[in-house]
Amino acid sequence: MPIQLDPVLVETLGTVLAAVLTVMVLSYILGDNALFRAASYLFVGVASGYAASVAWQQVLEPRLVEPIVRLDLSPGRNFLANVAVPIGLVALLALRLVPGPGRLGGLSVALLIGVGAATVVGGAITGTLVPQTRAAMETLSPFAVAPQTGEAGLERLANVLIVLVGTVGTLSYFRFSVRRGEENAPRFGWRRVRVPLGNLPIPWPVLPFLGEVFIAIAFGVMFAGALSASLLYLAERLQFLAGAAQALVFGLIPGG
Repeated sequence: MPIQLDPVLVETLGTVLAAVLTVMVLSYILGDNALFRAASYLFVGVASGYAASVAWQQVLEPRLVEPIVRLDLSPGRNFLANVAVPIGLVALLALRLVPGPGRLGGLSVALLIGVGAATVVGGAITGTLVPQTRAAMETLSPFAVAPQTGEAGLERLANVLIVLVGTVGTLSYFRFSVRRGEENAPRFGWRRVRVPLGNLPIPWPVLPFLGEVFIAIAFGVMFAGALSASLLYLAERLQFLAGAAQALVFGLIPGG
């Protein structure tokens, strides 16, 4: 017979446990201590167990264990791709525990890293590089209208110029800001571009400097966003502790 738990009691215990863990984590303000380490170990253990359960339910069981148990060798079923290859890769990966033939496990690791790198690079190209390139290639005509935002006139022209200068300046910073081993060499040197009339000096110091400014602004925005998110989360946790203490003192349970 299943045990019936009082929902109010369960909610109360959950609130108390959440408040205790929050206090244990916030105790790090006073320095590294046993309470903070215990909460960290608990969170890491719970996260690892959750990740393992998700991997078992969504990957290992349906794609490895079930095909082996069924052993479906019908013509419409590719046994080699669904069973033999995964088992072989797992066996090679397990060989890394053995000192001698452990090098064979590098095949599985190489395949995993290669697929992951291809996925990341493909996502970066299609999600960042191509849109950034297209944004830097917008027309500078003040009579054009942005198809997505509907901007027109000087507003759209200013946005296009900012994107263009930021992109070119950032690329110039990473390309032309390397010193050539000279002790007193300037950070940004002049470059000469070969044109039909001869070598034309280009003031490259301007573009790398602008790129450095854009990079600094980008890092500043990211830091400000991370800091504001952390402060908001801290305020939310403090508000939760105050509400939990008030609810426990007056015998009330917060709604969530």
